[in-house]
Amino acid sequence: MDIKKGLIVRAKAGRDKGDYFVVTDILNSRQVLICDGKHRKVQKPKLKNVIHLDVTNTVAQDITTNRQIKSFLKSYLEGNDV
Repeated sequence: MDIKKGLIVRAKAGRDKGDYFVVTDILNSRQVLICDGKHRKVQKPKLKNVIHLDVTNTVAQDITTNRQIKSFLKSYLEGNDV
């Protein structure tokens, strides 16, 4: 699956391994910016290589604030029993 803006991903490597994030921007074919609204805010997203991400099939539409991202990820995790 292609990486696109708003996609929910899970980190496979690094300090944040196992955590879920929303892709906020695509820099090139290998790097994206991700945030979770709590530890990684929209104002300071984390740069991540796409090979270190597991992609889900869920895309968050029109989510721009930290509060919206946090609540969307929370509902996603509760709904999927992750």
